[in-house]
Amino acid sequence: MPATLILDPRTMFIALVVSAAAAVLLLLWCYVVNPRQSSLLWLSGGFLLASVSSIFLAIRGAIPDWVLVGVGVTALLLGTSLFWCAARAFNGRRIIPWVPLVLPGIWLAAMAFPAVNSNIDGRVVLLTVLSAAGYLLAAYEFYQRDGLFNRIALSAVLAVHALLVLARIPFMLLDDGQGLVAFTTTEWFGIATLEATMAIQVITFLMVSLIKERVEQQLRTVALTDSLTGLGNRRAFFDWSEAAIARSERTGSPLSVILFDLDRFKEINDRFGHPVGDTVIRAFAETARARLRAGDFVARLGGEEFGIALPDSSGPEASLIAVQINQAFEQRVAAMNLDGLIGSACAGVAEYPARACTVQDLLTGADRSLYAAKALGRGQVRLADEVARSYSDRAA
Repeated sequence: MPATLILDPRTMFIALVVSAAAAVLLLLWCYVVNPRQSSLLWLSGGFLLASVSSIFLAIRGAIPDWVLVGVGVTALLLGTSLFWCAARAFNGRRIIPWVPLVLPGIWLAAMAFPAVNSNIDGRVVLLTVLSAAGYLLAAYEFYQRDGLFNRIALSAVLAVHALLVLARIPFMLLDDGQGLVAFTTTEWFGIATLEATMAIQVITFLMVSLIKERVEQQLRTVALTDSLTGLGNRRAFFDWSEAAIARSERTGSPLSVILFDLDRFKEINDRFGHPVGDTVIRAFAETARARLRAGDFVARLGGEEFGIALPDSSGPEASLIAVQINQAFEQRVAAMNLDGLIGSACAGVAEYPARACTVQDLLTGADRSLYAAKALGRGQVRLADEVARSYSDRAA
């Protein structure tokens, strides 16, 4: 008595084709809405070719075998390769034109050998291995640690799908001793098709979610970035410094903040024009960024004012860094060779926990030091402790 089928193969096959077609339409619509996200176009192309190849498989008895082998299977492998192209496009990396042709090329080259072409089971094993390789390559390309959660999830789904594709091989060859020809009429084909249908939907959902997640990340970055210098802005400085203070509380390590204010910047704008003023602003930003360590943070707080946070640095150490930045900035502006243009900045330094318990307290201490420095003239640096001592001396 024949075994009862759990999943009707024909029904599941139709569901697979419809699912792939729906994924194509959804991805194309998302691409129309987000035309800069070309990865959506590549992935939709992959699913489209998968749908076409599935139709060739469905009518395999009505078409010559060479059409199925040469067109249908080639379309499937090319579609699988487009998943890799989608990952490359999402990562902003160049798509090497010949790489998507490797898997179809291997298939067509193998079919040129009669011993392989005439071995139906061998053809299926080769097709399965090549398809799984395409999914694994896409999973590898998608996998990057850049803070995007959906990227990791998509990579994992592609890798698991590749392993499940490989797991079909024993059932294709050994199912009830009937071999490959009968596989598409068994419950195992229905199960495999169900898995593929689910994979299409999950991959599509994760790809759209990944695009959305990255757009949101980019918007957050823009909201925290100064457009003129590319540095963080005031909000970014507060967020970063709050986290740094919490870290210092846990570890007991020092944290110093430097506030810079460019000297006589209004005079620079009035005399040389705003384009030169913008160049001077960028020159200071580049000078500060070049001097700092990887774990330090510099931001433009507004106008000609900059803030620098230095973890694991004492007040005197931060004062020395401020002097070095100022000297390098003066040299950089002098290299612009504009007669009468002088670049310098005053700096106020405060150290946590010596003078503060919050970011605002720390900035207040640094701001007082900055005012004291500016009262002394160009290019001066003052530490909060020094300012506090001078106030105490006056009071005495």
